[in-house]
Amino acid sequence: MLTAVQGYYNGTHIVTDEQINLRKGQKVIITVLEPVTEPRQKNVDLRKYMGRGDKMFHGNADGYVKELRSDDRI
Repeated sequence: MLTAVQGYYNGTHIVTDEQINLRKGQKVIITVLEPVTEPRQKNVDLRKYMGRGDKMFHGNADGYVKELRSDDRI
């Protein structure tokens, strides 16, 4: 029998996403995939860009736009 199933490691055991019937002592091949990574959350401090009129940006909005885009995934 040659079967491929997906699953995950729960910290103690490997848990399959679907039921498979294995015999005791049956050989298996386990492939470890890249770890799941949490997307990095960058908190932009919008308060430093709040305001009205000429004082909203000190010069131009380049710094604001660069900070917002520095963590773009596109």
